[in-house]
Amino acid sequence: MSTLILTLPDQALKPSASVDYVISRDGQSLDTQSSAPWSLLPASARAAQATHVILVVPVQRLSWHQVQLPQGLARSPRLRLALEGMLEEHVLDDVSDLHLALQTPLPAQGPAWVAACDKAWLLGCIQEIEQAGLRIAALVPELAPQTFAPGAGGAQAPTLVYALAGPQGPQLVSSSSQGLIRWPLQASAVALLKLPDNALVFAEPAVAAQAEQIFGSQLVLQTAAQRALLASQGPWDLAQFGIVTSRGGRGFKRLSHAAQQLFSAPRWRLLRFSLWTLLLVHLIGLNLYAYQQQAALNQQKQAMQAVLKSTFSSVQVVVDAPVQMQREVERLRQSSGQLSDADAQAMLSALMQAAHYPPPPQAIDYQAGELKVTGLVLAELAKSDLTRSLQARGYQLQTQGDVVLMRWGAKP
Repeated sequence: MSTLILTLPDQALKPSASVDYVISRDGQSLDTQSSAPWSLLPASARAAQATHVILVVPVQRLSWHQVQLPQGLARSPRLRLALEGMLEEHVLDDVSDLHLALQTPLPAQGPAWVAACDKAWLLGCIQEIEQAGLRIAALVPELAPQTFAPGAGGAQAPTLVYALAGPQGPQLVSSSSQGLIRWPLQASAVALLKLPDNALVFAEPAVAAQAEQIFGSQLVLQTAAQRALLASQGPWDLAQFGIVTSRGGRGFKRLSHAAQQLFSAPRWRLLRFSLWTLLLVHLIGLNLYAYQQQAALNQQKQAMQAVLKSTFSSVQVVVDAPVQMQREVERLRQSSGQLSDADAQAMLSALMQAAHYPPPPQAIDYQAGELKVTGLVLAELAKSDLTRSLQARGYQLQTQGDVVLMRWGAKP
């Protein structure tokens, strides 16, 4: 099952619109990355068996605002109205025309980030994708403000700087705990931003040369596809307040994100080490237990072989001790003239005793431990009692009408 990571275009999603996309088989690596007209993309996604779609909202389509939520408001049904009141003086558009999404997960204390974008544009893109038969798993931002670095004990995350080949020309995006800032890719903008020394700089290949002139050689090449893949793995979920993705898709996104955190996040390193150690200890324990059981079985086999050889000195080669011992006992019984439980007389005697000596049967047929008695009339209750009584003595009984078939030590 593959995942289609689709970066929404800046304009409305029309059949002729060019769309950047990534197809990943495991959600962690890039398998296919390209651009295609939207009219061709759904068929390509179905051919690649991409059953889940993660939508990436481009950076130029989102604005970011910080709000301080009152205690208990996060779970209130009036949260959307409260956010509109808080943001009314901070946005140029009518708040009711904007789609809003709170930071996920919400911080335990302090202000929270709110993402805002054009609701009509976003709903139009989602409707177009759903009409194409694709199931939306999650809605994530291409870039978001930095909050806290996972596994760093709550330490503030470093500032990330991106040099992008945007639709309106090269641009510079700064992502820090202070927010997301976009400027034209110019040296004067970098001076105004006053970036810290530990800032990490990423550049798309198309603007790498220009970025290197501004920042020097301390930058990392990152394609738009790589950025979209990282965005799909992030904690953000913009599908809030009426923008609903499929439940199964959202569950898949949460599960994949949790799995990624468990297997790669530094804060789970000790847990991963403990789990691997526990698994190794269990494997060693199972192998030790299997070795002990095998040794006990071999010891038991050797004891049985010793008993067989000491009892029957004529046996020189032991292949199956229980079978050989039974055969030797049978030979001794036959040579001494004693009856065995599989002889006709012993079987008939056991049957008559268990049946409390019923009237004589019409016919008796015996062959190699199997006794067939015809004309033995028994009640159903008596048949059940007779079967249990003979089973206790090692016989198996099968009845059909007035015919009784009795075997020694064999299933009917």
